[in-house]
Amino acid sequence: MFFVVVAAQTGPALSKVDRDILATMLRQIQDDVEKHYYDPALHGVDFEASVREAGERLKTTTGFDDALETLSDLLIQLDDSHTRFLPPYRRARVSYGWQMAMVGSVPLVVSVEPDSDAAAKGMAPGDRVLILNSLEPNRANLSRLAYFYRFIRPQVQQRVSVLTPDGAARTFDVKSRIESRRADLEIEDLLIRARDVSEAVGSDTLVWRMSVFANPDRVEAMIGKARGYKTLVLDLRGNGGGAVDTLRGLVSRCFDHEVLVATVKHRDKTEREVAKPARRGFTGKLIVLVDSRSASAAEVFARIVQLEKRGTVIGDRTAGAVMTSRVIPHKVGVAGVFYATTITIGDVRMSDGASLEKVGVEPDERLLPSPSDLAAGRDPVLAAAIAMAGGSITPEQAGKLFK
Repeated sequence: MFFVVVAAQTGPALSKVDRDILATMLRQIQDDVEKHYYDPALHGVDFEASVREAGERLKTTTGFDDALETLSDLLIQLDDSHTRFLPPYRRARVSYGWQMAMVGSVPLVVSVEPDSDAAAKGMAPGDRVLILNSLEPNRANLSRLAYFYRFIRPQVQQRVSVLTPDGAARTFDVKSRIESRRADLEIEDLLIRARDVSEAVGSDTLVWRMSVFANPDRVEAMIGKARGYKTLVLDLRGNGGGAVDTLRGLVSRCFDHEVLVATVKHRDKTEREVAKPARRGFTGKLIVLVDSRSASAAEVFARIVQLEKRGTVIGDRTAGAVMTSRVIPHKVGVAGVFYATTITIGDVRMSDGASLEKVGVEPDERLLPSPSDLAAGRDPVLAAAIAMAGGSITPEQAGKLFK
């Protein structure tokens, strides 16, 4: 099994109809992998044997969440950042009220919602997470922990042990907020979080915080704005990637020559992704900010900047989650149970032939906020980038730039 979770919920009991649906889902997941996964050898995994074992577990599983975990484990064993099981939509959403991220090799709390139980218990940005539900978060397991607790076993309460910036150790239980899910509100929330923002610092520098590679037209608009400045600080921290077309558009507008974005090896063919220079691109100084949550297209862009010697990348080592995937939706059962898989369909290689998967991008200059910086809302990384551009801003001012 993937994780042993303290006091995990098993979910509602399974009926015969439920078991039939789960067996169908298992066959569909197997079919998705065998038809679409980029590596026919499946990394040496005996997938057929794993499917048989999963089928036997599903016959005796007593709870729905246990069954979802069995289906999830089947894809997790491929050890691939972009191959996942996305379970049926839940009517209720669990909101934990806080987030953590790796800062260097340390898992730190990076945000806490003011009205959450986490805030009421005294959790704050800068706290080091020592234990989460009996597990020790680290770079190797953090993304899986996030996936597991979001999609497979949402928790109504979590036990957390933290070390505060002043050295005090605390252990407490944090209650989650259970909310009814409204698709319109979730879409609105996604749009808000995906919104790009920019601010000028002085007359020569524009800071563009790009949260996701979404709309290519937005790239064109932001680069048009950046042309009025000598330096563009492109903040890709927390950017989990997005559309290849948008990545190609950004490369086209930041380079004055044709650039090989990546070579993608599919199951039966190899493709070259090439970006040709746009007529009205940005030709000034380029500084790119990354952190441990910069993934996929964000990592590829940062690495291209390094390989082409176009600018400077500063911050933390990136996520190392760089593959091409496809979402395959499914409907099963008379009532219509909807779920999906994401299957890696291509292995991405940079122009030097190297893969960033599980490796990430090592910045040209490694700069990390301290726990005290996070606690105080300071952003020393952005402040350093502004100084590199010839400007001046304090870490305190940098931390408030996009508030």
